[in-house]
This record gives sequence, C-alpha cells and structure tokens, in this order.
Amino acid sequence: MQTHWQINGQRKLILFFSGWAMDGNPTTHIESHDADVCTCFDYRSLETNDLEKWQLYDEVILVGWSTGVWAAEQVLVDSNSPITRAIAINGTSTTAHDETGIPRAIFQGTYDNLNPQTMQKFQRRMVGSAAAMKEFSAIAPKRDLDEQKEELAAILAFDFHANTTSKLKWNKAIIGKNDAIFPVENQLRYWKSRTEIVEMEMPHYPFFEMKDWMVII
Repeated sequence: MQTHWQINGQRKLILFFSGWAMDGNPTTHIESHDADVCTCFDYRSLETNDLEKWQLYDEVILVGWSTGVWAAEQVLVDSNSPITRAIAINGTSTTAHDETGIPRAIFQGTYDNLNPQTMQKFQRRMVGSAAAMKEFSAIAPKRDLDEQKEELAAILAFDFHANTTSKLKWNKAIIGKNDAIFPVENQLRYWKSRTEIVEMEMPHYPFFEMKDWMVII
C-alpha cells in the first residue's frame, strides 16, 4: 500500500482510504482546514509503514471510499491509532460480492477487458457526467495500467465470503443515489443493520460535491 501525505502541522489526522486505481491526486483539492491528511491507495499489498505515524495524532478521523472501506478494515484490524470517527462512502466491507458489493462478474469483466479506453469509460461512469470527466482529467491518477490491473487481481483474490468480524466501527455510511459503479441496492443491503445511512444525490466519485473534509466527516 502507498500513501500520500498533506502535512499542515496539525494534531488531527484525516486518514483517507481511496478506491481502486487511484493515487493521491483525485482528492488533493479537498479543503482540510485544521487537519493533516494521509491518503492510502494501491491495494496490491495491505502492508504499510505508516501505522506508527498515525498513532502520533491526538485524533484520527477515518474516511473510506469505495474499495477503501474494505481496505481500511484489513489494514486497521490490529491498529492502536486513536480513531474517533469512521465514515464510509460508496462502498462496503465486501467489495467483490454479488449481494453486498460489486458483483464479481463485473469485477472480472473489468479485469479481463482493462485497457486505456475501458479505464477512461470507467472513470466517466465513476464521476457521472462529461463535464465532471473534463474536470477529473486535471486530477486523474497517474499510475501505470499494469499496476492497476495487478491491484484489481489482488482484490479479486480476496475471500469476501469468509466469516470475518472487523473491530472497526463505522459511524456513518454515505451512499450516492447516482452511483453507477457500486450498486446502491447492495450498499443499502449491507449497511441497513450496521450503521446510520445517509443518501445523497451524487455519483460514485463524490469529491466534486464534497470539496471540504469537514462536510464529509
């Protein structure tokens, strides 16, 4: 796993687990105010050297987006980081799952057909409109396609049907009503008995609507 830091010299940390194929670029425009921000991405491996850094903060607010919801649970399973609040956005802990995630056939099809053109189509569906896609192109991730495909393979290889219980408590799940990537009905099915649900008019990538971390948390 890789990380991208925005250091403002604060005692509060927003610990953000981003989605598949991302890097630090697509969320650097979000206003952070009185917090440092650590963006986690690239889930080919879930190992990190940043655990001790996170533990140095007085307050850690966790935000997981898309596959980042699942990744956060895996990385933080034994963490002593002082997490005071955890927000899930457009994702669940069972990322590749027919009933409570993205159907595995869709994941497999994305993997089998991944090329520069299909990645651009994926991003267009992710942001929700041609206008948003034009805006997103200025902050799009700068990662190698083969690397992104390896990451997708690693996610597919994980057993999302295993009976595992995470210690992580999500305080709220935000679900975009216009999410064209992560089925809304599957998100609702997963979260309905687990935490507070907030539905919003937004696509899978919500960070043109949410331009301030304080609004999100």
